[in-house]
Amino acid sequence: MITKMELAPFSPYVCKPTDATRHAIARQVMDPTDAMTDQIIDGFIQIIAMEGPILSSRLFTLYAKKGGIVKLTSHAAKRFFQALRKATLAHKISMELDIDVKGAAALLWLPSMKRVQLREYGNRGFDDIPASELGEVMFELAAESTDEKHPLYLNIAEFYGLSHLPKNAEARLDAVYKAYLG
Repeated sequence: MITKMELAPFSPYVCKPTDATRHAIARQVMDPTDAMTDQIIDGFIQIIAMEGPILSSRLFTLYAKKGGIVKLTSHAAKRFFQALRKATLAHKISMELDIDVKGAAALLWLPSMKRVQLREYGNRGFDDIPASELGEVMFELAAESTDEKHPLYLNIAEFYGLSHLPKNAEARLDAVYKAYLG
């Protein structure tokens, strides 16, 4: 497969939980004051600056892991959504809905970033790649080779350096295909 598209490097956000981050994030989740919400927003901005554009599901998971939270609780998710809402209303974070077969997800990026950035696969799961990024890749590859689903999906796997598509990828690609080429 020959393609003119170039991928930017994917720089993953890496942070190991410490006693200090565990305590800080637990406090941010439990204390609904503006000061604590602003701390969550600052943490979100750090992660988005590194990995953005990013899906809200990945952002929340990375931020929770920073605090040693293994499984995102409904209370923590609610606090994170509150912080995200405040950040978007203040124009600190840009947001739009993403195509997600598992439920609602938001695409997030900083106002200084491009909304779509083609990047290497990196340590992301296939579900962590924004639909807009997959859609751009799909559109370009379809223009170069074929818009038939199966060969196109194999070209996408090859484009990202994968020997095959992950098990969960086809449903997501079907939704992106319908939105971008269907």
